[in-house]
Amino acid sequence: MKCVRADRLAAELNQDLSPFEARQWERHLESCANCRNEMERLLVSLDDFDPAIEEVQPDDGFTQAILDRLDPYVPGEQPQAAEIPDSAPKRIDWKKRSVDILKKVTIVVAGLAVAISLGTFVSPTFADYVKSIFSSSKDVDQGIKEAVKQGFSKQLDLNVTDQGITLRIKEVLADTLRIAVMCEAIDQNGNKIDFDLLKPGERKNRLEEFVLKDKNGTPLIKPEEVGWGWTMRKEGEYIMIRQELTGLTATGRELPDELTAEVHWAKLDGKEGSWKLTVPIDMAEAKRATKTVAVNQQYTSPQGLKIDFKKVDFAPSAMLLSLETQLTPEVRERQKQIMKQNGLSEGMNPGPDGFQAFQLSRAIQEYKIAYELVDEQGKVVAAQDDGLLRDRDLSIDKNTIINGISGTGTDEVMQLWHTFVPMNGDRKLTFRLHSIYTNELSDFSAKLKPAQLQQKPVQAEDHGTRLTFSNFVMKTDPAEAKIGNQTVSGKGGVIEVQAELAKDVVGLRLWQVKDETGQEYEARLEKTSTRNADGTVSQQGVLVIPQLEKEPKELTVTYKAVQKQHRDVKWEVPIVAKP
Repeated sequence: MKCVRADRLAAELNQDLSPFEARQWERHLESCANCRNEMERLLVSLDDFDPAIEEVQPDDGFTQAILDRLDPYVPGEQPQAAEIPDSAPKRIDWKKRSVDILKKVTIVVAGLAVAISLGTFVSPTFADYVKSIFSSSKDVDQGIKEAVKQGFSKQLDLNVTDQGITLRIKEVLADTLRIAVMCEAIDQNGNKIDFDLLKPGERKNRLEEFVLKDKNGTPLIKPEEVGWGWTMRKEGEYIMIRQELTGLTATGRELPDELTAEVHWAKLDGKEGSWKLTVPIDMAEAKRATKTVAVNQQYTSPQGLKIDFKKVDFAPSAMLLSLETQLTPEVRERQKQIMKQNGLSEGMNPGPDGFQAFQLSRAIQEYKIAYELVDEQGKVVAAQDDGLLRDRDLSIDKNTIINGISGTGTDEVMQLWHTFVPMNGDRKLTFRLHSIYTNELSDFSAKLKPAQLQQKPVQAEDHGTRLTFSNFVMKTDPAEAKIGNQTVSGKGGVIEVQAELAKDVVGLRLWQVKDETGQEYEARLEKTSTRNADGTVSQQGVLVIPQLEKEPKELTVTYKAVQKQHRDVKWEVPIVAKP
C-alpha cells in the first residue's frame, strides 16, 4: 500500500473510511513511521472540534475501562533511552495521548488508528489481534493469522455447563474458504481440560457434530459431501474446529450473509453429557473482501493432459486456484490397453489380496501437475507440486496452505483446488506450468542375500537407473533407531539403498520383496532425495519391510512403477483482474 495523503488521515479522524479502507489504513500504520508521525502532528494541530461530539461525554470510568483493555503499540524493538540519538523521533505514548483527545475526537491507540467514539468501535484493535487465540497459536497457518489481523475473527464468550464441566466458545473466524472456532473446557475446580485427542487407548472427548446452517436452519453442506467435513486440531489449551468451504467457493456456490455453527460435544474429560452451543457468524464482510478473477484458459500438454484454468479467488485467509484436468481420448485408450495387457482394469477394488494390483492400476491412470505463480519481476511467490507430495526434498511447493480436500472428480475429469497464502487481488501475477508427472510400469528385479550385503553390496540397473543395496538389518526393537541416513521405527527388515535415477525419473514406486519360500511382503522406501546439477535425481535411504519377522536366506526385490517428471511444457497465463 502506498503512503496515504493528508486527506486520508483526515478521513480516518472523521471516521469517513469504510471498514475495509480502515483495515488497510491500520495495517499501513503498523509499518510506516512517517504516517504515524503525520497522524500525531494532525492530532496536535486540531484546535477546533465538532461541537456535536462534545455534547455527549462518556464518564471517566467508561473511558478508563476501555483504555485498560488496550495495549499501546510498540513499533518494533526500541533501544534504551540512553542509546537514542538526539535526532531520533520521540516515541509517542499513544494511551496517554488518547485519554486527552477521546472527548473531542478519536482515540488513537497502538499506532493503528483505532476509532472509538462514544463507545462504538469502528474496527478491531491491535490489542484484539494480540489477544487472539488464532494469532497466538504457533500451529495456525499464516493465512488464518492474516485474516485475523484484518479483522475477520470475533472474540466470544459463549458457554454451557453440564456434568460440572463448562464448555466455552472463545473465538470464531469467518472466511469464504473456511470457518473456524476455538473452544476450551473448564472443570468445576476451574482447571482447563486437556483436549489431547491422540493419547493411545483414550477417547476422553468426543465432538458429536459441527454443522453450519443458514438463517432458515438449512445445513450449508449436505451430508453426502463427506469430503468437506469438519476437522479438529489441538491448539495449546484450546481445540480448533474447522469447516472447509473450499469446494463451495471453488464451484461458485453462493454463501449466505448469515450463518450459525451448531457445536455439540457429547463427551468431555471422560464424562458423557450434552454441551450444545450455537455460534452466530456474519459472512457479509468476508464475502465483500473476496475477489474472484475469471481466467478460463486451456492447454494440452505433450503427454495428452488437458488443463482448464478456471479462476482465482482472493479471500482474506487464502488465495484459491481452481483448475480442471482430463486426458485426451487417445491417451485414455492407450492406458486401457496397457492395463489390459498386464491383467489390470479401471474398476479394480483395493481388497487385501489385490491391493498392489489396485495401486498399480491407479498409478498408470495418474497424471499430476506442478506450477508456479510469478510476480511482475519474475519472482516465484507461490508454487504447487502435486506430483511430489511425498518428497519434500524435490518439491517446488511454496506458500501453500492445506485447506481441506484439494479436489474432486472422476477418472475422466478432475477438479483441482489449490490454496496459497493470501495475496492482493490487484497484484499482477502469472501462472506458469512447471511440469507434468506420469507413472510407467517397471519390470525391475534384484536378488539379494541379506547375510552377505554388508560385506558385498549388490548393484543393479533398470533402464538407466543404477541401484546399490547394502547392509541388511533385522530390527527387533520397535523403538526408533538410526539406520543409514534414516530414522526407522517399528520392527522388520531394513536394507540400505543408494539410487542414481535415470533422466526424468524422480521416484521408484510400489516396492515388494519375496523370500526364498515365495512369501511376499510389502515394502516402503524411506529416503533423502537430491537434485543434481544435470537435473537428474540421487536418492539415499532404506527399504523397510515391516512384516518380516526373521532374516531370510534370500530376497527378491522389485518395484512396479517409476514416476517421471516431464519438463517439456510451456504454458503461461496472466491473472488479470477486470477494472
